[in-house]
Amino acid sequence: MGRFQGEGDFIIMGDLNADCDYFNENSQSPLKNGDYLWIINNSIDTTTKSTACTYDRIILTSQAKTDFTGNSGVFRFDQVYNLSYDMTISVSDHYPVYAEFWNNRDTD
Repeated sequence: MGRFQGEGDFIIMGDLNADCDYFNENSQSPLKNGDYLWIINNSIDTTTKSTACTYDRIILTSQAKTDFTGNSGVFRFDQVYNLSYDMTISVSDHYPVYAEFWNNRDTD
């Protein structure tokens, strides 16, 4: 990965608009081969609105997989804080995504 020669642990995360009208989940992509793990997958809704779209993603390189604890998900803050729909969308139209990583297992 260019500037970071010798480092194989990369995490791509954020609002990638990677679903619904913006992205064909069945299309070919360099990020969809065995070198990457999509830990926020197509079945997880990351939007607070009435759509069922996975816009937000976390993608790991194969080397970063060993640092991933296996814990990840979507923080549904509206349920945690008992927010109404209007209050929820005033905060954001997306839920935050998260993943947990070991900080003492790096092998490269």
